Amino acid sequence: MGTNYYLHAPACLHCGHAEEPLHLGKSSAGWCFGLHVHPKQDLMDWQDIWARITAVEELGGFIKDEYGGTIDSGLFFTIVWDRGRKEPHSLQWLKDNHAIPGPYGLARHKIDGRCVGHGEGPFDYIIGDFS
Repeated sequence: MGTNYYLHAPACLHCGHAEEPLHLGKSSAGWCFGLHVHPKQDLMDWQDIWARITAVEELGGFIKDEYGGTIDSGLFFTIVWDRGRKEPHSLQWLKDNHAIPGPYGLARHKIDGRCVGHGEGPFDYIIGDFS
């Protein structure tokens, strides 16, 4: 089980149009954060995504989790960066879950067609659909 996070930009003051929320990623217990990169929007790494979050927040935007809770960018930063486990996953668990050892005892996604890189922190760069 995990929690998805979305960046909501404010609606246009002139016409009221609001863009679709931007999926930021997913937090799953015991795993590196799955940071959703968006190549078509030039959001390729943590720095790009963080810059977008802070720019949207300055305009009155906000982050919501999939359950409707609103969180500020500081808490989102903590969710992404302050992760870890006391005991690392067993090699069998990693094998069963198609994972590799990550930082701080976390599981990390293997680089493949969906995971396009490992971040400099406890997060992986993921493209495509999230469940």
